[in-house]
Amino acid sequence: MKISSFFVSRKRCAALACLLLGVLAASAVPFGASSLWPGVLSFFGLSDFSSCADGWPASVHVLDVGKADSILIECGGKSMLVDGGTPERGEDVVRYLKQRGTSSLEYVVNTHPDEDHIGGLKYILKSFPVKHFFDSKVKPDLIPQDSAYRDTMDALKRKGMAQENLNAGDKFSLGEMDIRVLGPVTPGESTNNSSVVLLLRYQNIRFLLTGDMEKEEEESLLNAGEALSANVLKVGHHGSSTSTTPEFLQAVHPSYAAISVGYDRNKLPKNDVLERLYRSGIKTYRTDVNGTILFLTDGKTISVKTEK
Repeated sequence: MKISSFFVSRKRCAALACLLLGVLAASAVPFGASSLWPGVLSFFGLSDFSSCADGWPASVHVLDVGKADSILIECGGKSMLVDGGTPERGEDVVRYLKQRGTSSLEYVVNTHPDEDHIGGLKYILKSFPVKHFFDSKVKPDLIPQDSAYRDTMDALKRKGMAQENLNAGDKFSLGEMDIRVLGPVTPGESTNNSSVVLLLRYQNIRFLLTGDMEKEEEESLLNAGEALSANVLKVGHHGSSTSTTPEFLQAVHPSYAAISVGYDRNKLPKNDVLERLYRSGIKTYRTDVNGTILFLTDGKTISVKTEK
């Protein structure tokens, strides 16, 4: 081995060791640790994909969590999270939030209690101060009995927090972003059709987040006469054929669509859904293809950045 190569190797090892120590330090301090992540990455010259959201007044981050949902929303220095992915991906969501410098969450919204939406929230509740935990009022016989649901409820109890059910017509805000609850209009006959549906509005730009809403809940929104128009649609139920009907898509009339999806035996998203989006001229992004998807807005325009 040449001496020069030996010292280069030692320098690389030292840098990696320091990076590891920095990561451990950033992870070891509860709550406040998140503010250390950007500095650790910057110190070692490592780019952080999510940093492209810095400087934008509002951003929506559709995280790559496989066939599951987790969406971070930032506006005016405040943050909220819609769903937390599966139990297996919850720590990935925590890491992403820490990389963003998230120190607390104004709201955590669980659209419905299926494992791929609620499962990772126990890690969020353990890792960050949370002001409000919102969810859907699901019929008692639909409440799951699995560990993902129980663990999240236990984490809520340990924080001394209560579930706050959202109802159609409810309103709240995140900085200067107005958020309106559109659904469920009526109690759903399934957990999917009990999904909380949120319309986010920042100045002239609107985002529609649909959870796992299927055609029955889409129809109830249409029948209720809701103004569904949005610039960006988070496609319901991971691109399943049970969602995104032509009538609903026409009412929303988005310019962009995001599908949160990963490898699955059902081979989502379905071709008929992709075809409808394509024929409607909607620019469509998928987490299984594009990785994490960022929608950045100044209230007038939208810029889209993808991880891949």
